[in-house]
Amino acid sequence: MRKMAIAVSVVVSLGVLGFLGWRLLMRSFTDRYYRESYAPIELAEGDAGTFPAEHHLADVPWISADIRACQSVSLQMIAAQRGGMAPRRHFDFLMGFTYGASEIPGTDSFFPGGTDPEVGMREAAPYLGLARRYFITDDPALYLDGMRSWLARGYPVRVGLDMAVLYGVAGSNPHSELLAGYDAGGFYFYETVCLAPARCQPGERPVGERGLYVSNERLLDAVARQAQEFQYPWRYSFAVFEPSPRAADLKPVWTRLAQATLGGNRYGPRTGADVLDKAAATIEKQGARYKPADFAVALAAAERFRQNNARYLRETFPGEIDLARAAELFDQAAAAYRQASDAGRDGAGAAAALREGARHEREIGKIFAARSR
Repeated sequence: MRKMAIAVSVVVSLGVLGFLGWRLLMRSFTDRYYRESYAPIELAEGDAGTFPAEHHLADVPWISADIRACQSVSLQMIAAQRGGMAPRRHFDFLMGFTYGASEIPGTDSFFPGGTDPEVGMREAAPYLGLARRYFITDDPALYLDGMRSWLARGYPVRVGLDMAVLYGVAGSNPHSELLAGYDAGGFYFYETVCLAPARCQPGERPVGERGLYVSNERLLDAVARQAQEFQYPWRYSFAVFEPSPRAADLKPVWTRLAQATLGGNRYGPRTGADVLDKAAATIEKQGARYKPADFAVALAAAERFRQNNARYLRETFPGEIDLARAAELFDQAAAAYRQASDAGRDGAGAAAALREGARHEREIGKIFAARSR
């Protein structure tokens, strides 16, 4: 018995060590992904320099959506400051933000976009005549000073944070905001999505609006929470966009759109049409326990995103037969997501519609892949 107990103890210990080793290995892959893909710049003492006690930008319009497209709206406002005013669907296209699909860890639902938006912003910037600089630190004072310094120099500052913490509500909601000013106690920001819990109305406002206000402490908490949720190797981050030579070759964009739609993410959550098939399988498995509300936000966003994608391709590439076909497929995918939403508690109907959408998405991905070669 004693020998058996020792043997069991050894096996359990090896199992624990193996599990811990696996977690460390995965954490190593995650850290490597963030450092290679985000190209972070470590803030150093003295980087902030001197800046006035308060400042507010007077040349950035406040643009806010009525759909959860916070990342591309942030980039839209940044480009508008430099004279690059364009519809949000242009930035969605360059980033790949509303193309494809991603798993949402810890949930059965999905997000109808398959590109890491931090990477999407970095890769979209050159097509806008901009270069993204992504700063990181674990020092809260240095972080706040760094953002104030860039704002004082005339640059809007984009931050990723947890929207639930920002507005003091329960839950978790990864989000993107644009800072447009500051005083000693906090920052003024332009909310990118005026839906609850945000206290504003969607639309476009003229340059120079004061915006909403957040204290230093609340902002630090919201940024740190998102860093924790995404397992960043740093606590605080922000991005600024400087003038840069403009890119013209769209092959990298088509590659990004194909990857977002067809999948193939090496690290992190699954992406692409497989995500939609997985959601369909989950709904079927739930059977009578299927709750349409769990997928309602994703399906509504997917329908509108695909409609906008179709519109963008038709407007921007008239006469291109392959992209006209892609636009048609986007419309068909949007109709499938509407059908899934309208299915109510009919899980079998919702699952079938999702699989129909996935089929259209794969055909779209093939068209984009052909363009990338």
